[in-house]
Amino acid sequence: MPAGAMARRKPALVVVGLVLLVVGGLSVYESNVSHFYQSTFNILPGKFFKITANLRDQTLITGQFQESSGRAVGFRIMSSVQFAAFQTGQGNASLYALGDTATGSVSFTSSVPDAYYLLFLHGGGLQNVTQAVTFQRTYVSPDEFQLVAGIVLLALGFVEVYWGVRPRAARGEIEVPAPPPEPPAW
Repeated sequence: MPAGAMARRKPALVVVGLVLLVVGGLSVYESNVSHFYQSTFNILPGKFFKITANLRDQTLITGQFQESSGRAVGFRIMSSVQFAAFQTGQGNASLYALGDTATGSVSFTSSVPDAYYLLFLHGGGLQNVTQAVTFQRTYVSPDEFQLVAGIVLLALGFVEVYWGVRPRAARGEIEVPAPPPEPPAW
């Protein structure tokens, strides 16, 4: 290939490499998705309040809640199977639970993809009272495939940029080392 054709390709390699670096960087950045929500709601007399969250595995839920008048509420996180049993009165099991408390902190990591139910229940002796709750929570969901794809794109981008900027000897020319210096004549 003539040297001029290769010289014309070098800027294209740099451009492609930079595009791969940008796309790979964005992919790595977006691989750890975080969503913040804040809710204020009432738990009506004789009822419970549920928040449904469709989560991937290894999604971290963190948050805090507070009952506005300082009365106790219960908090649970249930899988779809546990919630179905709870609705029919066949079970009360949960993956995560906080007993009767007016304020609480939540930290839970999902183990399998599922619909998870975040339940707020009346505290002891408060079944016939309307309770107001404020709940702030964050869902952090890592995407391993997107992370690996981003790292691969970054590596390819670095290789392309390197190929585009590295100096290259012309083909057909053989680099001959310089002869050693002559010894001094005495």
